Amino acid sequence: MPSIPRIVSAPVDYVPIFSARFVLWLVVSFLLTSLDAVVMAAYGVTLYRVSANHPAWLVGLTLLFAIMLGSLARVWLLTLRSQSR
Repeated sequence: MPSIPRIVSAPVDYVPIFSARFVLWLVVSFLLTSLDAVVMAAYGVTLYRVSANHPAWLVGLTLLFAIMLGSLARVWLLTLRSQSR
């Protein structure tokens, strides 16, 4: 029987490539983060001063800022979770 040499390919390094959807979500996450930071920096102190003597307003504003941060955390969680798929 003749000896036939086998061709073995060289091992290929794994190069991670981000999907277009992940890059889009990442850009949206950065934009939302910067928008939230601008809103908090620009209006946070003013809103606190206005609501300092009104406990109900202070609770409402605190809840609004907490919801804003929670939605921001959710956007980042979904974005980073989509990368692992």
